[in-house]
Amino acid sequence: MANPAYALGAALIWAITSIYYRGFLSRFDFLNFNLLRTSAASAVLAIPALYLWGYNGLGFAALSGVITLACGDSFFLLSLKEVGASVASPVAYTYVLMIQILGVAVGEAIPFANFAASAMVIVGVYLLSKGVNGMRRPKGMAFAICAAIVWTIGQELVQTSTNAGGNFVAVAFTRDLGAALALAVAVLLTRRARPWPSGLTLRQYGVICGFTISDLAIGSSLFVYSVSTAGVALTVILTSLSPLITQVMAKALGKESPSPKDFAGGVLIVAALVLAVAA
Repeated sequence: MANPAYALGAALIWAITSIYYRGFLSRFDFLNFNLLRTSAASAVLAIPALYLWGYNGLGFAALSGVITLACGDSFFLLSLKEVGASVASPVAYTYVLMIQILGVAVGEAIPFANFAASAMVIVGVYLLSKGVNGMRRPKGMAFAICAAIVWTIGQELVQTSTNAGGNFVAVAFTRDLGAALALAVAVLLTRRARPWPSGLTLRQYGVICGFTISDLAIGSSLFVYSVSTAGVALTVILTSLSPLITQVMAKALGKESPSPKDFAGGVLIVAALVLAVAA
């Protein structure tokens, strides 16, 4: 029987880190911060990845890193900065439904449940777009939707790399390294290289690195391992709970104040994602 703990662990880690990332982004440029997080994670995973090295499928893993972590996560970080994790996470996670619908392009039949899930997502996104006192959130919503689209394109490459025989640690390392290299090039070409923020203590840098390593080294490894052992469907269902966990924890920790409308939108989207993948 597949163990759900790995996917749930990834969902919990991603919920916690996304809540705290918004604060970090007030001090860092988003590209530089994404470069920091992918570089730190790849450095931590380097030794275990080399020990467990297997060359199969790593080309797909590197491409997945460039698409999902370098491009998709950059859009997600921009959305976090604009609207916070309580709104950005539910909208970005609509990529799960997009993957289901993308099956039409390769001739797959769409279950009726996916039509119902699509309607639920539309209503959920509408509720989240309203903002406090009806003030709309166009930029933050747009960035989150862009993240969802990019994640949709790159996510299947994770399963492709593991199916080809790639070790889950080597796959996670290659994804992080591929993203870090792509981001380094992007930072240089866009001339967005910035000095480290002044005024941060060594302890604060340690906290930042701890969150980024938890996200991309531990969380990503748990996700890839769950995909390789429990399959994509169950892994995606369980990690789709992350947006709802994010909203509850952001409220409980006092980091954000999602409105009842935000909670309603988040619950609708999470329910839609579980319905779509379980169908």
